[in-house]
Amino acid sequence: MKIVGLTGGIGSGKSTVAHEFENLGIPIFIADDVSKKLLATDPQVIEAVINLLGKNSYDREDNGIVVPNKKYIASKVFSDKTLLTSLNKIMHPAVRAYFKEWILQQNSPYIIYEAAVLFESNGHLLCDKVVLVTAGIEERIRRVMDRDTASRAEVVSRLGHQWSEGQRLGLSDFVIVNEDLQQIAASVWSIHEVLLK
Repeated sequence: MKIVGLTGGIGSGKSTVAHEFENLGIPIFIADDVSKKLLATDPQVIEAVINLLGKNSYDREDNGIVVPNKKYIASKVFSDKTLLTSLNKIMHPAVRAYFKEWILQQNSPYIIYEAAVLFESNGHLLCDKVVLVTAGIEERIRRVMDRDTASRAEVVSRLGHQWSEGQRLGLSDFVIVNEDLQQIAASVWSIHEVLLK
């Protein structure tokens, strides 16, 4: 079974493209969703994050459940590259281990491994092919500001922690420009046909 990486900078529209592959019956592994799940439920991850960032990393609800304080975590790691690197050293191996279990349950010619930081985390080394989703920088900033109700400065700060489009292009096998929704479906179909060969 082929592993196909799907990546792109924040706001590029990876989810839209992933949905098109899903419509073709292809299993999708969304690394960011798994990361959020593990951050909230995996005892080893929770302990490691608290050791790294302090007890304010989690809130305890009335029923005793601990919930990640995502605003606090983001404020710490996006202002300190060393902390971000340390958090990634906790999260990336945990996500990778979860993926290895997940892929054993799939039965498909290929699967999609969707990750915003595919290259930054060396996730592309797991992949047979990589699909890059790209869009204009101003469009990406606008999408993220709308989606996350974030300020322009917050979005630009997050962009600064990701690879440039040029760096990603050099390691990608396919590129989808996400500016026309109808064109995306056609692009995904043509990539799908190549991957089935």
